[in-house]
Amino acid sequence: MKDINLDISYQNNDIILKSMAQEFKDKSLKFYGINVPKIVTVIPANLPSIEVKEDRLDFIFLLEDDSLLHMEFQTTNKKADIKRFLQYDMRLYSKYERTIRTVVIYSGKIEEAISRLDIGSIIYNVEQVFLVKYDGDKIYEELNEKIDRKLQLTDIDKLNLIFLPLMGSKKGSDEMAIDAVELAKKIEDEDEKTYIIGALIGISDKFLTEEYKNKLKGAIRMTKIAEMLIQEGKAEGKAEGKAEGKAELIIKQLKKRFNKIPELYVKRMYELNIDKLEKIGENIFDIKKIEDLDKYFNDN
Repeated sequence: MKDINLDISYQNNDIILKSMAQEFKDKSLKFYGINVPKIVTVIPANLPSIEVKEDRLDFIFLLEDDSLLHMEFQTTNKKADIKRFLQYDMRLYSKYERTIRTVVIYSGKIEEAISRLDIGSIIYNVEQVFLVKYDGDKIYEELNEKIDRKLQLTDIDKLNLIFLPLMGSKKGSDEMAIDAVELAKKIEDEDEKTYIIGALIGISDKFLTEEYKNKLKGAIRMTKIAEMLIQEGKAEGKAEGKAEGKAELIIKQLKKRFNKIPELYVKRMYELNIDKLEKIGENIFDIKKIEDLDKYFNDN
């Protein structure tokens, strides 16, 4: 099997989103002190563009009461983190205009963190879960015994397995992530195994070192989730290659018509998906001036 690309974008990786949706759907998180309605599904977090150093949320869930749950998994407790979450939530509200509850789940090495930001006109609060109070080593042994005995896993068992890398443990989060994946691989139900491993990858990718990402590649080798990720990677590569080639062709055609194209328009052309590029190609002769392209860039 070829190498597996685990540089996972939480917003764009359909396999991971599907895994998270499957494992969190209809689940209650009250066991962890998160008192929100049950989760309906996970939704992609494609947000309006803004200049921000860390431009990636963890997960956004749609809840039964039509509100949003913004969930972050953290291995640090810096003030900069909560400022970043505030920026995310403002962008989320700008896009969806729904009530947002932000819950930050901290790894087993963190016992306290800033939960409130008061900047005058805005007071921002997040809810917190400190997984240090959960004995990851004990939970691992209990899950291991249950899986070895081929007993049915409860919803809490499955969530515990997914959260295992962040729980309190004598081991590091990265080592526990590998152990959790190896444990999940022993689950007999193929679909259940696949979605739990996918959710583990989605949560663990954020904090794994390169060394442990390579170990994770080895751990999931020959599993269904690995095959799915490889196939998705191939499909994305083909689509990106096709879009890039189409963009180059249209840029050449436009240069023949207008002699010169501003660099901004060239850059934005390469950012368009294949459908938008096809649309421009179909209407190329209706473009009378370069500014006519704006409607394609702005048409969502």
